[in-house]
Amino acid sequence: MKTALASIFAAILLFTGLVWLANSNNVQAPAGYATYVVERPVLGSTTFHSVIIGPSSTGLSWRLYGDHVSVTPYSYSEEFKDKESVIAKDKLAMIMNAHVVWRIRVDQPNETDGEHRGIRDYMEHFGGLDEAHSADEVARLAYENYIKEPFRTMIRAEGADQNGLDIPDHVADMSVDITNKLRERLANTPFEILQVVIGNAQPPQTVLDQIAMKVAKTQEFARKATEQAIANANKAIEQANGQAEGERALAVATQRALANKTLSDSITPQLLQYNAIENMKGAERIYVPTGSNGLPVVGTLPLDTTTLSLPTTK
Repeated sequence: MKTALASIFAAILLFTGLVWLANSNNVQAPAGYATYVVERPVLGSTTFHSVIIGPSSTGLSWRLYGDHVSVTPYSYSEEFKDKESVIAKDKLAMIMNAHVVWRIRVDQPNETDGEHRGIRDYMEHFGGLDEAHSADEVARLAYENYIKEPFRTMIRAEGADQNGLDIPDHVADMSVDITNKLRERLANTPFEILQVVIGNAQPPQTVLDQIAMKVAKTQEFARKATEQAIANANKAIEQANGQAEGERALAVATQRALANKTLSDSITPQLLQYNAIENMKGAERIYVPTGSNGLPVVGTLPLDTTTLSLPTTK
């Protein structure tokens, strides 16, 4: 009898152990993930058990199950083009793309008790508890539902505060401003905004073509203006050279006229008479002006004559 009871007891223990093992799990959290652990009793409702941060595990425990949550950053991009273009302050449509880097909070701000309320909030109130999809798919759905539209709205609002062609020069400041605003907007959610980066910002191609044409025309105008300035400078140089040459010729003519006048003023009857006398020295025949009419008298002097007496005019 005792042997039979012992066998029955052993069988019960073995069965209990097998049932326990069959309903026990060692819930694990891989590196880069948090695991939201729940307890699912055979009878009753599912209850929260704990949150473990990987790499970690719960150890073998009765009816514990876990859903993984990625705590590494996600990066999603948004494009604004065609009908979705950002309308600038001056009504110019701007093509832009922007990137937001975010992650799911492990802890809520100022949390110190290690309850990891950020993960609990995400799983219990923001759709994270989804056994039908992977952790990354669930995170994508959360982005679509809670981050995407505020993010796009802020991009549009920032663009509307700038003139279109000024936006490329302010993308860094705009990125910082949107980062701060989106963080503030999501401060009470399990979503932490790490950074917003505005990548490309430019007008449509038709506007770029018009700008390129305007720049080309401006450059052509500047080139022609330069050529005209050079031509004007050359003309001025030629005029200056001509004026200088004329002034030099005038100066030479003036000096010549002055010299001729001086020479003319210096030729007197006495000088002419003196030069005539000088020319008679050694001459066989000389012509001397005599008389009141000034007609010369021809005379012949001997070769050895050394003294000449000229007739005087009365």
